[in-house]
Amino acid sequence: MWLMVLAAASRAQTVVIDLDPAKAAAVGLDSAGLEAELSALISDKLYTGDTDAYVAKYANASALAIKGMGVDYASNPKKFVIGASLGPAVSGVPFSLTRGPEALPEGGFAFMAAAHAGINLGLLVPGDTKSPLDHVMVYVNGMAFNPPAQREFEASMYNLGAHLQISVGGPVEVSKVVEWGGIALTGGYELSSYKLSLASELPLTQQVDPATVTWTATGTYDLGATATTIPIELSTNLRLAVLTPYVGGAIDLNTAQASSLASLSGPITASAAGITEALGSASVSLEGAGAADPVVPRVFGGLQLNLSAFKIYGHVNVGFNDSFGAHVGTRVAL
Repeated sequence: MWLMVLAAASRAQTVVIDLDPAKAAAVGLDSAGLEAELSALISDKLYTGDTDAYVAKYANASALAIKGMGVDYASNPKKFVIGASLGPAVSGVPFSLTRGPEALPEGGFAFMAAAHAGINLGLLVPGDTKSPLDHVMVYVNGMAFNPPAQREFEASMYNLGAHLQISVGGPVEVSKVVEWGGIALTGGYELSSYKLSLASELPLTQQVDPATVTWTATGTYDLGATATTIPIELSTNLRLAVLTPYVGGAIDLNTAQASSLASLSGPITASAAGITEALGSASVSLEGAGAADPVVPRVFGGLQLNLSAFKIYGHVNVGFNDSFGAHVGTRVAL
């Protein structure tokens, strides 16, 4: 007996389940009911339903994950800054710092790590004379990284970016321990990519009384997103002794695409009362594509601990499209 499920979306998503009714009955299972249970399990774990909507969340997460990793909003550098940071972003689900225990995240997810460096253009002006370039910072950032994890789906990421930051009205030293950084206008270009690829067997298990049923899938499943973004940001900061909080708002102009492509197959087994029976096989093929929201308002903020030139900071992004991101980092700023 076999069952084929075709999704209603414009792209192909096909699930084929082929069971032997006699072997199913040997472990106390009805083959028709088991097919329905397995179909629901595969749809739930591999997102074979509205695949396009699912992968679009990855595009939004990938666009957000890099935000704030390439710019210093807190230190008001007079010469230069170098640093590094890492953290995740999610879209369409509550914020989480990890992918979760499932093989595939419930919603959009991206993890980024980046190194950044910036120079105050005032250094290019000879002598000690104050210059308008003292209020202009140029930043670059980038990194390629495979986050270490023993998971069925292995991750890979890369990013690069460049930003120009102009400060107005500051910094103003109110006292020895209080300094207002003024208003900073930041704009730039960011490219980020996050990908999950199936690297090992993927067992999907369902309790179907009186047996435990497992489909062991092998093959390919690639899910990835690439985003290019032009962020336009306004921010300010206030140093209070060794702590510097900062806040800001932004408009992100996104061109981000995500896609998924899978071809999986494998045996179905059932275990009950000490008996394990091979019941048949299942195969899945799917293809999905989605795009990020093209214009996303965003607010952000953070807190930096200043240990002389060495800094430790945390940063939070909240997109107005049900996306959230956070990262932590260190930097040296002079």
